[in-house]
Amino acid sequence: MAAQIKRGRGRPSRGLRKYIGFRVQEETAEEVAQVAAAKGITVSDYVSSAVARSLIEDRALRNHFHHQEELPIRIAS
Repeated sequence: MAAQIKRGRGRPSRGLRKYIGFRVQEETAEEVAQVAAAKGITVSDYVSSAVARSLIEDRALRNHFHHQEELPIRIAS
C-alpha cells in the first residue's frame, strides 16, 4: 500500500498575522464593507491593504524628515 499524501483543507495560510481591533463610525464601516464586497475581498483584507498603503506613505515622510539636519537654536539674551 502506497503512502497517502495529506492534503490541506481550506484556503492557504497568509502567514503570521496579528489582530488589531478598533472602532469606526457606522457609515464608514458600512462603506468599507460595500467596497470590500465589490472587490471580492474580506473587510479585514481591505483594511489591511489600506493600512499598508498608508504606512508606506508615512515611512517615506518619516525618513525624509529624519535625514534632515537639526538647525541650532540660539537663545536671545
